[in-house]
Amino acid sequence: MFIQLREKSVNVLTHAAVGELAVLVDWLEENDSINGVALLSGKPGGFVYGADINEFETLKTAEDVADHMEMVHGLFNRIAGLGVPSCVGIDGIALGGGLEISLAFDRLFVTASPKTKLGFPEINLGIMPGYGGTGRAYRRVGTKSVLDMMLTGRPVGSKDALNSGLADEMVDSADDLAAAMRRWMLGCRRVKPAHIQRDTMADTDAIKEAREIYLRRARADHTPAPFAIIDHVETYGHDAAAMSAGEIGIFPQLMVGAASKNLRRVYYLTDAVRKSARGESGIERLHVVGAGVMGGDIAAVGAMSGLEVSLTDMNAAAIDSAIDRATKLFERRLKSPDKIAAALGRLHADQQGHGVADADLIIEAVAEKLAVKQAVFQALEAASKPGAILATNTSAIPLEDIANTLKSPERLIGLHFFNPVPVLPLVEVIWSKFSDQEMVNRGMQFAGRIGKMPIRCKSVPGFLVNRALLPYIFKAIAAVAAGQSADLIDESLVDFGMPMGPVELADQIGLDVCLDVGVVLGIAPAVKDLLAGKCAAGTIGRKSGSGFYNWDGNRPIRPRQPADAASMDAIAKSMLAPMIDECQKAVDEGVVDSPDSADAGMLFGIGFPGFRGGPLNWAKL
Repeated sequence: MFIQLREKSVNVLTHAAVGELAVLVDWLEENDSINGVALLSGKPGGFVYGADINEFETLKTAEDVADHMEMVHGLFNRIAGLGVPSCVGIDGIALGGGLEISLAFDRLFVTASPKTKLGFPEINLGIMPGYGGTGRAYRRVGTKSVLDMMLTGRPVGSKDALNSGLADEMVDSADDLAAAMRRWMLGCRRVKPAHIQRDTMADTDAIKEAREIYLRRARADHTPAPFAIIDHVETYGHDAAAMSAGEIGIFPQLMVGAASKNLRRVYYLTDAVRKSARGESGIERLHVVGAGVMGGDIAAVGAMSGLEVSLTDMNAAAIDSAIDRATKLFERRLKSPDKIAAALGRLHADQQGHGVADADLIIEAVAEKLAVKQAVFQALEAASKPGAILATNTSAIPLEDIANTLKSPERLIGLHFFNPVPVLPLVEVIWSKFSDQEMVNRGMQFAGRIGKMPIRCKSVPGFLVNRALLPYIFKAIAAVAAGQSADLIDESLVDFGMPMGPVELADQIGLDVCLDVGVVLGIAPAVKDLLAGKCAAGTIGRKSGSGFYNWDGNRPIRPRQPADAASMDAIAKSMLAPMIDECQKAVDEGVVDSPDSADAGMLFGIGFPGFRGGPLNWAKL
């Protein structure tokens, strides 16, 4: 048998596909001449990517979801109950429902291709496997491995799948799958293999460890899926079949819950942003001016993504430091010595700036001072080739202020990365009244090429993210200036779901940077005075060892203050109010094109909690 959805670029388990499969299983059950069943993908390089997420939106109630699950459970149970040996061959992606249908077969064959990945990514959507996969995977790999698969959402490669028992046999390539599967079925001689359950009882230590980890990371009322998964494995660890059947009592409630709805919104936003970055940018050579943390890391990410990169700075030591950081990044990310060497070979120290003449894109990442940036771009414009894109990594300065000293201001765009560049996915692609939209489009495509999530923003002070983020930070600093506890403010926002509180974030950014950006955006006198005083004293946050907090390396020393949930909720709402207002203004004023873009910017730029779906989405609920 082959699965191939002609109307889609990849195979997914649509309702129609499941219906056709049911008809085929009817035929298999009625045909006594069948000696074995094998399933392969009709699409090269991919098996089944899972259920069709869009079709889940048609299931409006928990009852609708349960009815659908019961139908699919019944179908997969029938496949598992066929009286003949059955096997599946996987080359490429088998995720979610794609892995669950595979587990209904007796034997899993995988190719050794690095593109072959098996996994349960449902946790990223606030749900769990729902087509019987929990019990079938548990029976094969045991408690610890199945929890790891479901709680992290990380797929495993062929070798790891084979070693864990998730897969049974590995062949070199897709060309070898059919022969290996045929050979195995002929050897079975109509004797259906028996499955052995790896754990006869749930591993209580693995369950305890998983629960402790998630109690530190999350709250069950915010993200119920991981806690539901742990409870599910603990409840049914003695019986894999009951574990599979028990999904029907849990999955529907997760699916219709607020967390899953919001996380699915994040999925759709992610997909839309990635589509907006498709296309060829024509950029193969990148020149970066400024080898500080931002510039050096931009250069490293570019080289890691296959671009030829030249990095310039007046300070040779800064370039050396940037290349040292890049080397460590490549070692963490690329693993292979050959790939590490190739990436380093693409990253060129260029103190004299010779690389600018051949660059397709030049990114400036120097001090956040208008006069400095104007001087840099005047020199870059003169030295660069016609048609090369000039881009600034400014975090707040309007492009018009930089462009008005250029002969060809249409060449200037903004590419605002977020720190740390290798970690945070967002890039704000900034356009001004001068910008050539073709240059802006190429900037979007460049961001996609290096694996970033770009959103298009109009040039205004602070663009989108800093325009919304800094008032949130300044509101917290104003509260501290008025006598409120910094720790209580931060604890309230962490409890809300933010990765850190606004006061700690100010210390992380640097109070000197906050002051500089605040002057551009405009801040209250009390906030300006407090920041100016700390800057004058040299207590500018983490990088100086003290700011609003004292710092032990990269960790703030915070005196924890207990507070009731209602008080913390009120504090969080109060602190977030300016962020919500600025996001809405950004939409109303055309800084971004929609509430979706505003939410995407805050989700991918500052880590606004995905289970809340973005600030504007949260505010309207």
